[in-house]
Amino acid sequence: MAKNVLIDHIDEKVVDKKPTKKGNKTMSAFKKILNGEFLSKKEIIDNLPFFSFVSLLMVLLISWGYYTESIGKTEAKLEKELSELNSEYFTLGSEYNRLSRQTQVAERLKETGLKESTNPPKKIEVNTYVFK
Repeated sequence: MAKNVLIDHIDEKVVDKKPTKKGNKTMSAFKKILNGEFLSKKEIIDNLPFFSFVSLLMVLLISWGYYTESIGKTEAKLEKELSELNSEYFTLGSEYNRLSRQTQVAERLKETGLKESTNPPKKIEVNTYVFK
């Protein structure tokens, strides 16, 4: 009797291909997330103020991160500028020290016609009782 051979064979394949409850639950939860059905549950609606508060905290955390990043970039820029100004300060200071030497001053004064004094300065002494 060959009449049931084909049907039994098909039934076995259908039984083997039946999804398990775990896979069905996963697909069902995935569908609920995609169509937004999970948002209408009573637990979600009851906890909506808490979820809003947590969302606000996350937005604040992200904005604080961007703010600190911009402060860090500004700080790095200012440190670079300070380094350049420091090097310019030391360069100008050494140039000033070089130009303020007696020999350099004497050479620059030759162009104006002034000469360096060869006589040492004299000390003027004043009696203290005259001004009291």
